[in-house]
Amino acid sequence: MLFYNVKLFQIQVGAISSFITARNQYASGDLGLSIGLWLFATQAHIDVKRVMCRFGYSVSSSTAHRALNTLTDSGFDSLRSQVQDATRRTEVEWGKISDNIQRYDRVYEHGIGRENELKVGTACTAFRLDDCKPGAFRADDHIKRVIQNDRKDMTTESLMADINWDHIDSITELHYVRVLAEFIPHLKHLSPEISARFRTSLALHRLPPNKTILQPLGTNGERQIENKGYQNGFFDFDQQMGIEPDKSDNLLSWNRGDGAAHATLMRLKKIQVTTPNIYKSFRNAVSTPEIWHTKATKLNSVASNHYGPAASPDPSSLSRSSNAANMKRPSDLKKCDFYPTSRSMTLILGCDVDLLQHFDEIVVQDVLPSFEDLLEHAHMLHQRYASQAAYERSLDRFEHDEAAPSEKFPQGTAWTAPCAPEAPLAESDEDAEMPGLADVAEIPTTRDLPPPPSTSSKKPSTGPQTHKEPPGFDGDRVLSNSILFLREFGWWIEMNYAIPEGDVGRLLEILKIFIFTFVGTANQNYVGYMLDLYMLLRFECSPDLRDGLLSKLVFNLQGEAGNFVEADITQEWFNRWLEDIAGRRGGDFDEQFYRRTVAPNVLHFLKMKEDMESAFALKRRGKAHTSPHLRDETQMLLRLYKDEELHKFRSGRSMGHAAVNCFDRGYERLDGGKMNEYIERSTEYAVLLRDMELLRSGNSDTPQASPHELPLDARSQSASPSPSFIDSTPSLPSNHLVVPSQTLRPTSPSSARSTGSNAARLAADCVEEWDQADHSDEPLFSGSDLNVTVDPETGMLSADWYEPEEFEQLLDNMFGPEVGQEESEDEGEPELSDTESESEGEEVMY
Repeated sequence: MLFYNVKLFQIQVGAISSFITARNQYASGDLGLSIGLWLFATQAHIDVKRVMCRFGYSVSSSTAHRALNTLTDSGFDSLRSQVQDATRRTEVEWGKISDNIQRYDRVYEHGIGRENELKVGTACTAFRLDDCKPGAFRADDHIKRVIQNDRKDMTTESLMADINWDHIDSITELHYVRVLAEFIPHLKHLSPEISARFRTSLALHRLPPNKTILQPLGTNGERQIENKGYQNGFFDFDQQMGIEPDKSDNLLSWNRGDGAAHATLMRLKKIQVTTPNIYKSFRNAVSTPEIWHTKATKLNSVASNHYGPAASPDPSSLSRSSNAANMKRPSDLKKCDFYPTSRSMTLILGCDVDLLQHFDEIVVQDVLPSFEDLLEHAHMLHQRYASQAAYERSLDRFEHDEAAPSEKFPQGTAWTAPCAPEAPLAESDEDAEMPGLADVAEIPTTRDLPPPPSTSSKKPSTGPQTHKEPPGFDGDRVLSNSILFLREFGWWIEMNYAIPEGDVGRLLEILKIFIFTFVGTANQNYVGYMLDLYMLLRFECSPDLRDGLLSKLVFNLQGEAGNFVEADITQEWFNRWLEDIAGRRGGDFDEQFYRRTVAPNVLHFLKMKEDMESAFALKRRGKAHTSPHLRDETQMLLRLYKDEELHKFRSGRSMGHAAVNCFDRGYERLDGGKMNEYIERSTEYAVLLRDMELLRSGNSDTPQASPHELPLDARSQSASPSPSFIDSTPSLPSNHLVVPSQTLRPTSPSSARSTGSNAARLAADCVEEWDQADHSDEPLFSGSDLNVTVDPETGMLSADWYEPEEFEQLLDNMFGPEVGQEESEDEGEPELSDTESESEGEEVMY
């Protein structure tokens, strides 16, 4: 009866609203305006809007647009009031994150002046800085630290020592236990304890789950990656926020963006440093590269390193595993589809851990191991299968034979080389969609290699090449590839878990490791971006400023534990909505429709649907979509690895695929000159800034020689190319970035770079990178609109796989509680034409 009364009341509300509109066509009624905005937010078709307007249920589109403009003005008035109030108190309470937006306009009827055109622009969102101490964003302290130029003393060895390897080892081992608990039903009861361990003893700097306050700004038509475009966009967004340049000489401005945007601002700071006007010189602008773009770029690097040739018979290559599990291999290893690739690699990593064999007998006997017992087993597996020392043992039979019993690999059957060892397995990974894969549906075994291809018509190499071992190689290349993948992608997995948890301390530890691994790959631009972030937090921030930056390094859109997301992925969500509208309406991004009507209200659109449905007490509908279970694929891969003896040592085994030890190679390159090159380049700004500050202060003293002008050999630089972390660890500086919440147990140098035998070094150094081009700033493929969350009870990743058509449902879940009813499949796109076109009967064709 209660439900019937509620339903009857809803009908009465609709009828009363239409009666009011019938009496006065200028009255929006009790419901008409809300329905009009709701139709805009749900992208209803123009015909639906026109008919509902005639019935008096909804206002016209022009009225809805004017209401949105009023909503924009109200939001901007509030934002400007807060910004200007903080400025009067000499405080900074808002930052901004921006990203480029684009749309390709196709011309279907060509003529003079009518050509296909790429429309570009920039979108930006202001975010509130909460929990910052007073004076944290004062510019004078930051400028003083920049001029002090402490980064000149940075060395490869000191960066290496600043990584908390004890924490990295412990967190990696806990991830192994997590994989086991997720796969074995008997151990599901350990999931809460594992989650608690992540959030307590292994937490470094965990943010409170406070909801992030956002205010999207109006778009403009500037090209963000160009100096002039970034400059114009910078001033435009500051003006929208109400920033007063003449009152901000001692206030920092936090500007965030992808790698290309960060590089543009850093370039502008050097170019404009001699400008007398402090605001236009960008002296007070602080820039940080964003996290999701870094994570996606790193995923591309791992895929490029570990997939190998498309038809590789090597069980350690991801191509072989993907083919066995019938999972799509990336068509372009340099630009992978984010979610299909990460899902495949996560599955392979879980099977690569292969913990099941260690607990089969225990489970059969119904004697379950304790949590501490599992940690001990994980520690042993980590030392044996995912450490630098394990990698070196796998490349040299002598080192393996001389290792301690607990560190030795199980001995496999004797390796028999292929009949034609000199024949290449595959010339290149040439095809984009793997044509001819049906011809190799039955993947060859280790002893049945494919015959050499015809050399009559070779094409230029475009993919991973067949690797040939140096003479006398007696290691196990297949095993070493598996070790490198467990180690390298394990770091990526830890980053993927730390972000939803909001543990920026754990995140920063992985980013420090990524500095080395990026140097060892083709993504050299991100080396500079990550070093810029590290130097800023390490040398150029006061403790209060550092805490302020870290407090909003990731966003929480719901204010719930386990729901932190990268800031740049939030902007990507907004951009996708804007680009979707722009693809139907056309025009430039600096038009008033985008700047005032649409862009500032994107966040409201994502909430209007839920608010309207909940107001009418519609039945709650779950829209979460999870990926199909992968138990069959897991069993297939486990059987493959067992049959191929992937985790056993077989001296001399090599099957044409060799992964690069990116961390080790990155250390060599940094220590061999890359670090000095970066310091020389980055300290130029400190010298110019110091000179300008002397001129502004009226000090005519001759500036002293800058440290960057000294010879490189006069700096504190390590002479050892291969330090041992345990044997030569310098004391950590007092302003170490993050400090563990408790002392962790000491471990062996499993994650540090140690000195191996000559044979192991030779086998590691002979591996060549197949792709030398830098793809750091190229557009990333799909996945920028999706994210993962962590179940607050179990600590497991949830909702980690969505189909493209479920993008809107994902946004519904991310921005608030979800209620709803079944939607019609005929629901169309938003009406984007003005009132005049409606009166003339014009429609937008979709």
